[in-house]
Amino acid sequence: MPRLLLAGVGHAQLDLLAALCHGIPAGWQVTVVTSQPAFHYSGMLPAIIAGHAPAEAAQIPVADIAAAAGMAVHVASVTALDAIGRTVTLHTGERLPYDLLSLDVGSVPAALTVPGVTEHACAMRPFAAALQLMARLDAGIGSWPRGASIPAVVVGAGAAGVEIAFAVRARIAAAGRTPVVGIVDAATAPALPLAGFAPPMRLLASGALAARGIGFVSGTVREVLHDAVRVETSEGLRTVTSVATAWVTGPAAAPWLAASALDCDARGYPLADDMLALTADGSAFGAGDCVTLRHAPDTAKAGVYAVRMAPVLAANVLACMTGSAMRARYTPQAEFLALLSTGDGSALLRWRGIALESRWAHHLKRWIDARYLSRYTALAR
Repeated sequence: MPRLLLAGVGHAQLDLLAALCHGIPAGWQVTVVTSQPAFHYSGMLPAIIAGHAPAEAAQIPVADIAAAAGMAVHVASVTALDAIGRTVTLHTGERLPYDLLSLDVGSVPAALTVPGVTEHACAMRPFAAALQLMARLDAGIGSWPRGASIPAVVVGAGAAGVEIAFAVRARIAAAGRTPVVGIVDAATAPALPLAGFAPPMRLLASGALAARGIGFVSGTVREVLHDAVRVETSEGLRTVTSVATAWVTGPAAAPWLAASALDCDARGYPLADDMLALTADGSAFGAGDCVTLRHAPDTAKAGVYAVRMAPVLAANVLACMTGSAMRARYTPQAEFLALLSTGDGSALLRWRGIALESRWAHHLKRWIDARYLSRYTALAR
């Protein structure tokens, strides 16, 4: 009996999981490996950190869904892949053979080798690690007198870092304390957030951060301490006090991917063609943050792309299972709607040449998030 293995269940794998729940092709055995019993929708993380939604609101119980549909489930992390021998090794030491692989293991935080990061900073991936930031913040808030100023640092000024900074500020303010939040980023002049965005959106974000008292420190983090971050700036080494430090430095490839015998880029990401195939023989497919597109290698590792890859991945994997011709192809969208919550009822919006802040943009973001989650939470029911 041929075996399909779903390694990881991220944004790009959900459509395939949903299709298999409606019917596994005859004669196939399906195994799902997921590092956590529930998938958490990353788009809602800022709202959860800000205290506007419980963590449960963003989760989809993928392990239960898969098991109920007749799939074998392993709640474990992948530590090795042998694309030639067609086996996946789990952190438990167990090796799982496959005939067809669908890979969506995401990425790991970048720059974890900076001293003190793993001990004192809170990475924003995986989702469970990101939730530790709330515990650190709450502990820090509780140790300071009411009305005191509470310092916190977010390392990274990309879209995720900006949203997390807004959310951290909102959580501290909701506790009756004065937030003193700073973003640290090794930005080149001008020192603006959201590198890669057009100037109007970068200026809008900079003004929105400043209006809420969120500072910007341009420099390179040299060390993270339990209560501070040491930053090398153009003026020398600076120590920034922090009761909780969020590490939002962007993605890196899981180190075991480079040793998988898959064709990888210089950063260690497997290369996928426009049908999301990773191998010439069609034995492995991959999508989301864990792959680089051969035809569009500069595509960002972002959920907005993974969501669009999902139906293509599902269609082509199912085609292989049923002996049909693969026809679905993925081309990254040239532009996408960007919505960044400010944590206080507004959101920054970027669409084509438009950049604005408004409350209705916040409502639009909430509607999009709810619609996305409802597509998959219905599987659990």
